[in-house]
Amino acid sequence: MNVPPLQSLRTLEVLSRRRRIGAAAVELGLTHSAVSQTVSRLESRFGVRLFLKNSWGFEATPQCKNLIDAYVAASAALARALDESTGERRFRILIPKMTWAWLSPAIERLYRSKPDLSFRTYQDEDAVDLESADFAVVASGHIPPSGFEGAALYDERLIPVCSPTFAEAASLATPARLARSRLLISRRDQWLSWFSRAGLVSAPDIDGPLFADASLAMEAALRGQGVALCCTVAATAAIARGELIAPIPVSVGADRRLWAIWKRAQSDAAARVLDWLLPELMASETPHISLVEETARQAPAPEARNRGGFYPEPLSNLMTSAGPPDALAFRRTAL
Repeated sequence: MNVPPLQSLRTLEVLSRRRRIGAAAVELGLTHSAVSQTVSRLESRFGVRLFLKNSWGFEATPQCKNLIDAYVAASAALARALDESTGERRFRILIPKMTWAWLSPAIERLYRSKPDLSFRTYQDEDAVDLESADFAVVASGHIPPSGFEGAALYDERLIPVCSPTFAEAASLATPARLARSRLLISRRDQWLSWFSRAGLVSAPDIDGPLFADASLAMEAALRGQGVALCCTVAATAAIARGELIAPIPVSVGADRRLWAIWKRAQSDAAARVLDWLLPELMASETPHISLVEETARQAPAPEARNRGGFYPEPLSNLMTSAGPPDALAFRRTAL
């Protein structure tokens, strides 16, 4: 069977994230009909359903997810080959789109110390190809390949955010009032956990637009379309700029930990990224941001990192669950 064009497979990947053809068309720079026709042609070609439609949009089938995983891996391999063939080898950084919302204003300071950088973002539901990165920020559950080192950064906490105009119009003074407003939903179970943490006695009906990724829900909140439950770290920059507010200052743990991981062969370059990343993270610390104390307290100086690695051992075992902070046994380890 002939392999379809990569652009056609990219259409599947984008639609699986966006869930709606119109939103996928905007990201791809195509018309609504072009996206629909691409999906129809691929379904006819493979003889399988690639998407099922429900009240929240289009849901990728298992067959479609297999194609998307293959597309992501092929695209990453092609990017690596292009880097090697052109001789323009850059230090490749892979981060969640939600984290980019927090880090992007500070990127200029990193460029001054290490200009040869290449950034790529991914959504929560994306298949993540860690082999294509030299340095990545990932959540617990992503198991890095062999040859990676890493350090825990923070335990994710979630807080409701919305635009100031939406908060004023909806009078979001109490959790009960917030429950009756327009909720922007990426995961219903997280909203239920938040309402329980906020003291609402009976669980509310969680209803509203459904988003495939929390970063998309935050974008909708920035446009004044409702209240999103967002990572406190990711929302920090937008709150500081006055673009978002947290109408009810209650946060809840998301039961996952964010890690910085890097290829052992790139430890020196990774040290410079960590020297930039950790102070940025600590500068944003609030009662609603749970930094992993071991990382902030024990992060070695750049000259020390040249002699040894700083990572939990075994890294792959610890990343399978968030785990309480005291479960982490950080230690200096010779390379």
